[in-house]
Amino acid sequence: MRPLWMEGADVKYIILIIATEALVELWKKAAPLQALKEVLIEFTPFLYSRRLDTHLLECPYCMSVWIGALVLIIYVVFNNSIYLFGALVVHRVSNYVHLVVSYLRDLQLNLRAGRAR
Repeated sequence: MRPLWMEGADVKYIILIIATEALVELWKKAAPLQALKEVLIEFTPFLYSRRLDTHLLECPYCMSVWIGALVLIIYVVFNNSIYLFGALVVHRVSNYVHLVVSYLRDLQLNLRAGRAR
């Protein structure tokens, strides 16, 4: 019997959320995508907000809305196949695990070197 939190669509939505976050981070930081992003920004000056002093394609908060919609559309069009987003989810979750491991390692090194706070 599976735990209650793993029932049905709940896990699928968590996977979709993590995939959306991964795509936003890739759009923000992935070097191979920066040239494409710059070209798109150049061709879409109407997406620039003077009030916020930013372009839609440079705003992670704004991009998460549109990328989230795209992820959901892909999920529905491909017959609810959550496996399309597996690599993105593994990528992001592994980064978070890496942060925890690095933090614990730093704590251990601080204790060994006597650098207690």
